[in-house]
Amino acid sequence: MSNALDLLRRLSDSFGPPGGEAPVARIVEEYLSPFCRMDRDGLGSLVAEKTGQDQSPRLMLAAHLDEVGFMVQGVTAQGYLRLQALGGWEPSLLPGRRLQIQTATGSLEGIVAAVPFHFRPEAKKDIKIEDLLVDIGAASISEVQALGVCLGDLAVPRSGFATLNNDYLVNKAWDDRVGVAAMILALQRLREQPHPNTVLAVGTVQEEVGCRGATTAVEAAKPDIAIVLEGPPADDLPGLSQDPPQGALGKGVQIRLFDPTVIVPQKLWRWTVELAQQRHIPYQLAVRRGGATDARAIHLAHGGVPTLVLGAPVRYAHSPVGIIHRQDFAAMVELTVAIIETLDAERLAALSA
Repeated sequence: MSNALDLLRRLSDSFGPPGGEAPVARIVEEYLSPFCRMDRDGLGSLVAEKTGQDQSPRLMLAAHLDEVGFMVQGVTAQGYLRLQALGGWEPSLLPGRRLQIQTATGSLEGIVAAVPFHFRPEAKKDIKIEDLLVDIGAASISEVQALGVCLGDLAVPRSGFATLNNDYLVNKAWDDRVGVAAMILALQRLREQPHPNTVLAVGTVQEEVGCRGATTAVEAAKPDIAIVLEGPPADDLPGLSQDPPQGALGKGVQIRLFDPTVIVPQKLWRWTVELAQQRHIPYQLAVRRGGATDARAIHLAHGGVPTLVLGAPVRYAHSPVGIIHRQDFAAMVELTVAIIETLDAERLAALSA
């Protein structure tokens, strides 16, 4: 697991908000280019093709490279920055947080302004992203400009990799660097191993702002079937629900059956469950009332692409720091490999009948 841990650390540490995914794409290229044909689409999504024993079926693995982040939207007269959210944020989690801001000339740090409780009125309106200010140690617009910051620069929370009780992994950006890592490791496992299909490993861009990269990448990949590898929100927090969780840490790979944007074909998910049971891979089923993944765009392409969604649940997703469990990640890799090893033209025809 040490190599997997190094990969998870590198990916989650990397800077990569929507529109700024290049550092993450470079890591994917580093791992996959030695044995895959590499290409990019017009938006910047990465497509790594690995041909097996047969040209078809064409199986697309999709994992989005981007993380929730920010864009510099404005500068106040006093030298503070204003933000535009890139992806879904709970603004109340941000005051006092450190940000990494990437400019044309380098990287610098900012602090989301947090008003001390001494100065806050008792009745405070809900915080909005547009209310937040970022302190970069500047006192005027000219000082901001001198630091190289301009409108359109991108930012993400500054975090750091850590482990809790050995099996719980902490960092920013698990949504979806955990999926990117699973995609890489699954292909590495099959590097010298025959498989009855062609695999398209796709690192999509701009998922957090509307699945834009998947919309174009599926046109480039032209898959017959797809697996979306995700870092979905964990629902195992105390008091969140009286019902058993469907995305608990340490309980295995999540197999999503439904969210408001996709209904996974029953034959596909039932076969996947059987495969997990046969190989003793821990799994959990999820019917989600909210959220979306790249499956939203992929399953509607080319007249319809059967699309499965697998995930390693992320506790505190879409916040400055999250937690995943090693065993959920390992189970996602194992189930992905099992599908690739088993999916041939005859199996796809049976799933599509």
